[in-house]
Order: sequence, then C-alpha cells, then structure tokens
Amino acid sequence: MLAMPPQTAKGHEEPFGVQFSVFLANRVGQLGELLSVLAQQNLSVLGLSIVDSTDWAVIRLVLNDPNRAREVLRARYPFTERPVLLVCLEDEQSLARIFTVLTSAEVNVHLAYPLAIRHSDCAVIVLSVDEQVVATHVLTNHQFVLLGQEDMV
Repeated sequence: MLAMPPQTAKGHEEPFGVQFSVFLANRVGQLGELLSVLAQQNLSVLGLSIVDSTDWAVIRLVLNDPNRAREVLRARYPFTERPVLLVCLEDEQSLARIFTVLTSAEVNVHLAYPLAIRHSDCAVIVLSVDEQVVATHVLTNHQFVLLGQEDMV
C-alpha cells in the first residue's frame, strides 16, 4: 500500500510555526511597548496569548518572520521559542475533532490559541503539544490541514 503524503498547505513534510514566549514585567505599558517595537521592525503579530501574574507576564506570539523576530527580541527582551502546530479549522466541528483525535493518540496539549489571520478562508489554531511528531501524523492522517511558517507570509 502506498503511503499518502501529509495533508499540508504546501506539501511540506513537517509543517510548524514558531512561537516566541516573551517575558515582561507586569507593568502598565509593557505590552504596548513590545508591540510597538515589533511594528517598527515590520513584524506582524499573527497570534497572541497572554498569561500574567502579579510580577510578570508571558506573551506568546506567532510572528510573520521568525528570523527577524529573533534578532529584534534578542536585542531587548528575554524570550524562548518553540515549534507549534498551526491547524486549519475548516468547520464548526473541527476544534472538537482535533482534541478527540489528539486525546485518542495520548497527545497532551499545553497551549491553544487562535491566529488573528485566516488561511484559505479557514480559521487557524496554534497548538503546543508534548509530542509534536505524533500529533502531526495523527492530525494529517485524519485529514486536518497543517500550515508551516512559510504559509503565513
């Protein structure tokens, strides 16, 4: 039996995006300053998630140009980065099916948040999972379309 290629937007084998986690003091204006710095460098925020506490905040971002973002962030902010899955939500039931499929494969989802942009008229969700390779195979085998960073341009 022939193996089918993964169902991805451009046919690449390991689709993923890059998530930056920027650490900011939890003070008024810090997020606005970060977003201004990114905008001044022509970096577009495609997705954003904020987790805060009393003293600090973690700003998770998917940006249009990870290489440029890395340079800009390195000069001003403490941050980490990791690959994330970018999954198209083709209908109202897609989100529930994604989590059902991942649960059946025993893949844990650490984070999920939407992108602020659409791809081919589909909403896109960002997923950070504990087993990215397994999640990629399981989702593509269930006909979900995964996007790569190059699809975000």
